[in-house]
Amino acid sequence: MSYTNITRFPKCDILLHKNDVDWYGFDKTYTEGQMIDLAIKHQCPIIIKNGINGKWYLKGKGNTIESLKRKIHEKVGLSRNGVFCLLLE
Repeated sequence: MSYTNITRFPKCDILLHKNDVDWYGFDKTYTEGQMIDLAIKHQCPIIIKNGINGKWYLKGKGNTIESLKRKIHEKVGLSRNGVFCLLLE
């Protein structure tokens, strides 16, 4: 699977407690680029950064992009500052 577009949604977290790769998340020291590489490797179209000092999470494996977009649009703007969602399409 290849992705050609990455969209950032501020103050957004979806699929709570449904981490696809590491249940406890990835350390905050990972870079955004490293997380994108891991997301591509594991075919997870959603990356969540859980705050400025928060962990990273990979989600959305097996979901359609359309259903993920619906979930994002329901939740965008509802999380605290520093939390964001990346959608890989």
